[in-house]
Amino acid sequence: MRVTTTSTIRTYRSSLAKATLGQYNAMNLVLNDGRLFSSFADSPARATESYRLHSAYAKNQTHQETNDTMISKFEQAHSSMQQISDLYSNALEQAMKAENAPTGSALKELGTTLKGVAENMVYTLNVKYGDKYVFAGADGDNAPFELTDDGKVLFRGIDVDSLDPNSADQVIQDALKMLDEHSYVDIGLGFSLDANQEVIPSTAFDSSISGLNIMGYGKDGNGNPNNMISIISRLGEIYSQSDEEGNLPTQPNDLAAEADELFRKMQDTFTNVNTEWATITSRAEFLQSNDKRLETTGDQLTEQFTSVDKTDMADALTSFAYAQYTYNAALRVGNQVLSQSFIDYMS
Repeated sequence: MRVTTTSTIRTYRSSLAKATLGQYNAMNLVLNDGRLFSSFADSPARATESYRLHSAYAKNQTHQETNDTMISKFEQAHSSMQQISDLYSNALEQAMKAENAPTGSALKELGTTLKGVAENMVYTLNVKYGDKYVFAGADGDNAPFELTDDGKVLFRGIDVDSLDPNSADQVIQDALKMLDEHSYVDIGLGFSLDANQEVIPSTAFDSSISGLNIMGYGKDGNGNPNNMISIISRLGEIYSQSDEEGNLPTQPNDLAAEADELFRKMQDTFTNVNTEWATITSRAEFLQSNDKRLETTGDQLTEQFTSVDKTDMADALTSFAYAQYTYNAALRVGNQVLSQSFIDYMS
């Protein structure tokens, strides 16, 4: 069977086209940073999987940003609680001095100091993170605490000493609902709503921190306040009423006896503060753990969509070098094939 120049050229041209296309594709793979497709039409299956993975990665990034914000908020809360602890220690020290029956104007001066400590506690609990108040519960737009001129402690405008769970007053009962407020955020726990369109608690993080729960509210059976700031403020007010000899009035009320009760109450109240502080610490630790989980998930998603979107650059460069070698070899072979076929034809 005779091989003609025309058939040889046709076969060679087809082979050269394949080598050229292979070189072009290999070169584009390198120039496109190893990307395996540029549009959905190039590879529908890969594009669909890539979209799913990139969407999951973007959502994970949002979760990380929210989680980082919560970490910073709880770090601020922890720092403020440390300041509260320091202020309490100072107040306890001053109260212990007062219990040792100081003479002259010393007791009045201790009273002024204690009222100053109460004011500083209010300032500390009105701390902000960003543009939101940290200890305001679900209402982060308004300062939670206020200490009035007559020594009353208000939380979001309500006298904390008046919050009696057994009260029949509807206003008080409505105010007590502040204790059960929540402010849920999505940090990648599978955020979901129930049939009533309410957030399922186990699928979200409650970012609410209530200073009312921390510092206490209402009064005990003896009519003494449960709120630490109220206790310290009232002690300061009592000590400020001492005379020049350091004596407290006994009429119409025995202020010395009340001061003794409040001093003991102040020591007990800090136990509740420590308990709430431990709860804040626990929630902060959960956020740190969740942050590591989100970082790991992000790394895994990056690996997955990279494997779908791109080839290994070392492999891409190797393929390009091989395709270039094949193309150059095809050109050299072409010269020889065409030369021999032409001589055969002439003979």
